[in-house]
Amino acid sequence: NMSFLTDLIKEKAGEALAGNVSIPEGLKEKVLGGLSDSIFDSFKQTAKQEGGLEQLTSLFTGGADASSSPVTALAGKLFNSNVAGKLGLSPTLVNAIVPMIPKVISMITSGKGFDVNDIMSEFTKSAATDFLKDKAGDLLGGLFK
Repeated sequence: NMSFLTDLIKEKAGEALAGNVSIPEGLKEKVLGGLSDSIFDSFKQTAKQEGGLEQLTSLFTGGADASSSPVTALAGKLFNSNVAGKLGLSPTLVNAIVPMIPKVISMITSGKGFDVNDIMSEFTKSAATDFLKDKAGDLLGGLFK
C-alpha cells in the first residue's frame, strides 16, 4: 500500500534537508509535507503517462539517474507551483530546496526494503482507477447535458 511509500518519501526528505537547508521552524512540517507530496505526485502522474511506468521502474532499479530524470523535474515543478507560493517561501529558500529533490529521490529509490514490482503495481492500479473514474465521469457528464 502507498502509505509505506509516502512515509519513506517524508523520512528521506527530512534526512536530505537536515543540515543542508535551514527552514524556519514554524514551516518545517509544512515544507516537508509539501515536498513529500510533490515527489509522490510526480511518481503518480508519471505512472499515468505513456512509458511512465518504465521511467519509474528504471528510476527505482538504478537504471536512471534521479538528477536527470523527468520525474525529478516534475517534482520540482509541482513543489514550485503547489507548495512554494502557498507557504509564501522566499525564492532563496525554494532555490535551496528544489536542488535537494534528486537527492531525496535517489535516497528513496536506492533504499532497500521494498519490492519495486509491488510499488509499480500500486501505481498501475491507481492509474487504472483514475482512468476509469475519468471515463465514467465523461459518460455520466454526457448523459446529463
